[in-house]
Amino acid sequence: MSGSLFYWEESKMKHTCPVCGFKGLAEPPYDHEGNHSHEICPCCGFQFGFDDYEMQHEDGSYLEPSESIIAYRKNWLAEGCVIFSPECFPKHLQKANRGLRHHLIEQLKQINVHLPS
Repeated sequence: MSGSLFYWEESKMKHTCPVCGFKGLAEPPYDHEGNHSHEICPCCGFQFGFDDYEMQHEDGSYLEPSESIIAYRKNWLAEGCVIFSPECFPKHLQKANRGLRHHLIEQLKQINVHLPS
């Protein structure tokens, strides 16, 4: 099969990543009880149920999941928004495995994160 999974399975990929705003997750990152999906976002690479519990403060204490999401996003943006699974991300919205800035600005708006244009 040619093309990416994103295009062929787009109707099934309807949930938004709270880290990067990518609307391409197959499951909600968390259910109504706060349980995580273990899914990995193909855009930013955040794994729900792992990355949200592994980040630490400088004193060694663990960040709360909501803090981990913000910290991971900050690192992902600082590292140039490398696409974790380029084969699952629309080809016309990436260049050299990095998201195109104009698209990422719009994508992040989906989660109320506003980057300068």
